[in-house]
This record gives sequence, structure tokens and C-alpha cells, in this order.
Amino acid sequence: MIPLIVGAVVAGGVAFVATRDENYRVDRSVSVQATPDKIYAVMADFRLFEHWSPWEHLDAKMLKEFTGEPGEVGSSYHWIGNNKVGEGKMTIVDVQPGQGLDLRLEFFKPFASICQVRWSIASEGDHTIVTWTMKGQNKSFMTKFFGLVMNVKKMLARDFDAGLARLKAYCERS
Repeated sequence: MIPLIVGAVVAGGVAFVATRDENYRVDRSVSVQATPDKIYAVMADFRLFEHWSPWEHLDAKMLKEFTGEPGEVGSSYHWIGNNKVGEGKMTIVDVQPGQGLDLRLEFFKPFASICQVRWSIASEGDHTIVTWTMKGQNKSFMTKFFGLVMNVKKMLARDFDAGLARLKAYCERS
């Protein structure tokens, strides 16, 4: 009888994870006292990402490679870091100067995945609203399970808030 109950609980858990929505989206915003053009210039140049990335400080020895012209479609930033930052690549896929950038974000380690990132910039009177959006899909059973156990959306929201706070400080200071 106990093996049947355990089997039913395991089967129910597997079914629960397998039927979870595979789509996710995280949006975070901050108000910055800087012009949209100034913010855009910082966001469009991956070489400046170290000034506002919420992850750069997690690995001082991270290897970084930049390709293409800053702010141009096709330019990219590839990193290889410790187990806290993993390995991945951001590539600009669309630009709207002064308004935002669309990126393809690929993670290679610790889990392979691809998602879409949008950095939006909107003037609001005497300040600028910057929004960081990431959306993608957790297609595999393991990524769905990991998303349930770790609350990845909450972790990303916290990281995005930290990055946007750093962007705000950097743009308002320089």
C-alpha cells in the first residue's frame, strides 16, 4: 500500500511540474534623472555594462569578449565566469536610439536557454523611466522544476532592481 501512495504522490508531482506554464516574463523599472540619450548611450555599449550589471561583482576574474560596434545590431558581449555567473552571450537584435534596445540572451552554463530582453527608455517630464524586461520559456522538465523550487522570477526581479539602481546611480553621477 505504501509503495502505491508514494508512487501516486511522485506521479502527481511530476504531472504538476510538467503542466506548469512554460512562459515567463519579468519587468522592472526605475526613474532616472538623466536624458534618454545619455541612458541609451550607456545601455547600448556593452563595455559599460560592468558599471551597472548586477552580476559583474560576483566574479572579478570573469572573461569577457566584445564583438561589433557598440549600439549596432549584431554587437555582442560573451562572458565566461564562475558558477555564480555561468557562461552566456547578449547580442543586440534591434535598436531604437534614445528609446531602447532588444537583445537575444543566451545562457550556456549552468543551464542552456535563450530568452528575449528589452531595455526600454521613456521620457517622463524631468526624468526618464527605464524598464528591463526579460521573457522566455522553460521548456524542459528540469527548468520548470527549477523555476518552482527557486522562484526564478523573484530572483531575476531582485537582480534587475539591483542593476537598475546601479544604472540610475551611474547615469546620474556621470
